[in-house]
Amino acid sequence: MEFSSFSVWNSLRITQQEVDWAVVIWFPQCIPKHAFLVWLIMRKKLLTQDKILKWGLERRKNMNMMCCLLCYADIDSHDHLFFECKFSAHVWSLVRSKVGMDTVDPKWSSIVNWLMSRRRLKTAASFVERILVGATAYTIWQERNARLFKNQTRPPDSLSEVILTTVRYKLMGMKFKPCASVRRLMGAWEIPDDVLKNDGG
Repeated sequence: MEFSSFSVWNSLRITQQEVDWAVVIWFPQCIPKHAFLVWLIMRKKLLTQDKILKWGLERRKNMNMMCCLLCYADIDSHDHLFFECKFSAHVWSLVRSKVGMDTVDPKWSSIVNWLMSRRRLKTAASFVERILVGATAYTIWQERNARLFKNQTRPPDSLSEVILTTVRYKLMGMKFKPCASVRRLMGAWEIPDDVLKNDGG
């Protein structure tokens, strides 16, 4: 029998039915570390305080359970952090208009539903929406961890600037066909026409 790494991988891995939301997370233009975090959020696998609370009373007797370090108003659960927390909702409100998501509520379920409704679109704008959501979630999680582990804080406008800059730099490295809609998109992100690749796809 001929050896191949593919056959070994298939014999080791656990396969499950593909979920319908995978397409809005994993796509060629995604930022891998952002996509991985969004995947963890979708599966509710981040180690937030609501997860710790489920470990039981015996294991948390000596734990100092903290409120959300972004708004100090609730325990940081997945739903709270993305983006029902007043702080993260403010960050979301500062960036969502850049991709035409002004009407999308600051709730993870609402954002996912919006992306799912547009998942079959292959437009540059639809890819940018997904990239922005990933960048926003990643930046919020980074801020939460910086406050938890380093005692470092940034205001919402600083985080929104980080998010928009991240997406802009990503766009500058992507290949798009130089059509009218792409030129409008690039103009909205203040990216010059000469960045467009003639061989884009």
